This record gives sequence, structure tokens and C-alpha cells, in this order.
Amino acid sequence: MSEVIKKIIYTSIGAASVTNEKFKELIEDLIQNNHFTEDEGKRIVDTFFVDLRQHVDTVNGSIQLKIEELLKKFGIPNIQSIKYDVENYVNDIKDNPSLLLKLPSKK
Repeated sequence: MSEVIKKIIYTSIGAASVTNEKFKELIEDLIQNNHFTEDEGKRIVDTFFVDLRQHVDTVNGSIQLKIEELLKKFGIPNIQSIKYDVENYVNDIKDNPSLLLKLPSKK
């Protein structure tokens, strides 16, 4: 599941990056063709980045809510509890490697 989330985030960042580059090119063209002054262009770019940050924050919040919903569906209170359980299990295995023999096998 974490790989899917990583891919979504990386894709979103990539799309934002490409959009950012194209947006800057558009603004530079408009400034060069005297449709906007440099100050107007800066204001538009700054507004764009503020809006983009708000959208990214909204998407991150939505992803976090979906993750929490999925975890609750499987009876897991939060990600920290998974991390804690895994760390404890790893420490138990380090202390007593024979516990690995008790793991169920796929057949």
C-alpha cells in the first residue's frame, strides 16, 4: 500500500513540476509580448504557488484520511502502532531467532 501512495505523491509532484515550468514559460512569453509587466507576472506566479500549496495540502489531507479509514477497516488504530508492532517483532526475532520457525507458511 505504501508503494501506491509513494507513486501517487511522486506523480503529483511531477505533474506540479511540469505545470510550474509551463506556467513560467507562459508568463515569460506574456511579459515579453508586453501583455503583462514584470510585477504583474510575479504577482500571478506568486498567487499560483500559494494556490498550488493549498491544493497539495488538501490532497495530502485527503490521502491521510483515506489511509486512516483503511487502517480502521483492518482494525489498526494508526501507522505508529504498526511501526511499534514491527519494531517489537524485529527485536523479538533478534533476541530469539527460533520465532521465525513459528511463522505460518504459504502452501
